[in-house]
Amino acid sequence: DSTVNTFVVTRYFHEIGTKLPSERIFGIGERAAKFQLKNGVYTMWNKDAPGAIDYGDSQGGHQTYGQHPVYMVQEQSKNFHIVFMRTSAPADVVIQDGKLTYKLVGGPINLLFWIGDESPENTVKMYHNYLGGHYLQPFWAFGFHISRWGWPNLAKIMDVAKNFKDNELPLDTMWSDIDYMIEKRDFTIDNDRYPPEQFRNFLKEYNLRFVPIVDAGIAVGDNDAFKEGQERDVYIKNALGKNLVGQVWPGYTTYVDFSHPNASDYWFDMIKNFRDILPFGGLWLDMNENANFCNGECNPYEETPDSGDDDLPHHPGGLFPSHKTLSINARHYDNVTELFWHGLNALAENYVTRNVLKKLGLRDVFILSRASYAGQSKYSTIWFGDQGSSFEYMQLSVSQAFSFNIFGFPFTGADICGFFWDAQPELCARWMQLGAFFPFARNHNANDSRDQEPYVLGDDVLITSQVSLKARYSLLKWYYSKFVELNGTGTVFRPLMWQYPQDDVVYLENILNEQILISDVLMITPVLREGQTIVWAYLPQDKWYNFKNGQKLQGSKDTPLYHETYAPLREVLPIFMRGGTIVYNQSTEGVTRVTHLSNEFSLVIALTDEVNGKYLAKGKIMTINDYQDMDNIEACQRQNGCLLDIDVEATIVDDTFTLIIKLHSETNPVIQENFIKKVIVYGVQLNQFKSNKTFLQQKDAQVNDRETIVASDNSNENDGAELRTFEGLDEGVLIFDSLRLKVKNDEVILFRYSWQ
Repeated sequence: DSTVNTFVVTRYFHEIGTKLPSERIFGIGERAAKFQLKNGVYTMWNKDAPGAIDYGDSQGGHQTYGQHPVYMVQEQSKNFHIVFMRTSAPADVVIQDGKLTYKLVGGPINLLFWIGDESPENTVKMYHNYLGGHYLQPFWAFGFHISRWGWPNLAKIMDVAKNFKDNELPLDTMWSDIDYMIEKRDFTIDNDRYPPEQFRNFLKEYNLRFVPIVDAGIAVGDNDAFKEGQERDVYIKNALGKNLVGQVWPGYTTYVDFSHPNASDYWFDMIKNFRDILPFGGLWLDMNENANFCNGECNPYEETPDSGDDDLPHHPGGLFPSHKTLSINARHYDNVTELFWHGLNALAENYVTRNVLKKLGLRDVFILSRASYAGQSKYSTIWFGDQGSSFEYMQLSVSQAFSFNIFGFPFTGADICGFFWDAQPELCARWMQLGAFFPFARNHNANDSRDQEPYVLGDDVLITSQVSLKARYSLLKWYYSKFVELNGTGTVFRPLMWQYPQDDVVYLENILNEQILISDVLMITPVLREGQTIVWAYLPQDKWYNFKNGQKLQGSKDTPLYHETYAPLREVLPIFMRGGTIVYNQSTEGVTRVTHLSNEFSLVIALTDEVNGKYLAKGKIMTINDYQDMDNIEACQRQNGCLLDIDVEATIVDDTFTLIIKLHSETNPVIQENFIKKVIVYGVQLNQFKSNKTFLQQKDAQVNDRETIVASDNSNENDGAELRTFEGLDEGVLIFDSLRLKVKNDEVILFRYSWQ
């Protein structure tokens, strides 16, 4: 309904608005903000804005690195819809008095709508499909990453890796900020401080990946990268047609115009030459808003034209658009101005970079970008940029991840423990607890902050990090399977409203921004406040278990409640499991790399309450065993895939508990050797048995009537079946151990046990 607003269209200013159907509106990025947007002015214009927080004020200007002009809103009908204003122009979005108003600095007005249903997930999937889907990151990128601006040499990096090993901390990737370069110039390596041959040998010995930073500015002067770009004429021009000169870390710099036809070959040569010296597992594209320490241009060599800001009738956020970036009248290929290309720069850079990696035959390389635009997740992912070491920033990282799920980036994360300021031990321990469950888990900080590797801040941080990272790695193959299952659209790291959109309680600010669903299976409740050791987790109407021990917390017909949970340091944060779901995890004994993970799993089955005499659960399991093999991963994304459905049905008749596990797929998925070593069943109804005893005797356990599983009864020397009970509860946990069941298609696993 746009009748509530003025409609203005001029060359450099458009205003168009609509009535909002409710206050439940989400999106309009990028910004560090609560998930639901309040009344305020929200500016869109990619900006190097370290530390910016946006709580919605009347001025705006608190945006950060990306531009995502899209929002999702819940209607009065309880359905959701999404609106995408397809623009790269600078803009303010004003939310006030039940209205949303766009104030655009020119460009086309191109509005797209997706009318969804009651499910936020179904609604965002339509938008993601329009964007072309998101890139499935390689499995190694789901491991833990350590980074630091300020590591002075290779010896320090090697020392960090050794300390991770000595402290049994899982680690898969070492990152390097601009320290490895010669005078902070892109595509250079300081051979004295980072000798390449020694670096290569170190990475091989420790079985680690390496990700170097590549900044947007190419240093002006006598260096190969600048001269080659000059020869190919690939730099952005100013209004006079000369190379626009800004300033970042190496000093005066030019900027590659990724819309130029020559840019792809130039970028290919730069990356190939670098990789020939030092093989990398990923690339970190930073400062690509583009960032500039000047406003517009600061060329000491030639005349500098006006930035063009004064020509605009509206300055979004109250600042000139050229503030800390390039002049808006700068020229890209085919005379496109920076005013309308600025928001697209990161998208173009990431598109070119991904194509370069394909041309080099590198299929498992990970790209991390600071700046972003809609659709960029087809090529790379992002992190939340430079944020402080405080509980406030840690809190906001959760809602930022939720927002980026709408934008189409399911694999995101913050700098664990914070980037600037000195991380305090309690904060770092709590952030490691939380960060261990983010899709992208990297600890990174600034050169003028204290060290914050997990082993330097005391035992609380070290032990918390050890148990939290071990928990991450134990679930990592299951976690990865949820991303494979998406097949390019949808989310994994979600707010509770994704699963319970009709429950008004989940929209309360503390629940909306602080409780996290991993897919539709696990819920985590991090500690986000200093000095807190108790969390109150809201359990929506459903069957809920304590994931760590299988204790029933709430039945599906019970009134939803707040569950008080003790959440100390030196432990994994509280995790809850929804009834009717299945998780598979595995031992992490001796595991410090993703390559150490075996092909043997435990199935954790959380049964529903009784449904027509049956107790049910559903899930999926991946059927490949080498997650490093890109042929396997690409096969997972084709029509047949690499996932089997798991359907579980349990009954209790005449004091006999029967469990049927069906593995099946309508397609013909890739099947490689994987084994189920243990089956753990939550929600065994003890009150259904006539006998008061808890002694178990195995009647039979078979696989398709072909193979008998050997399992002893519940004696003192039990190695096959165990029943765990909880005082005052009528439900227990049944564990079938010492198994070796091969994961196959069209397989039926049958267990029968009786109480005597």
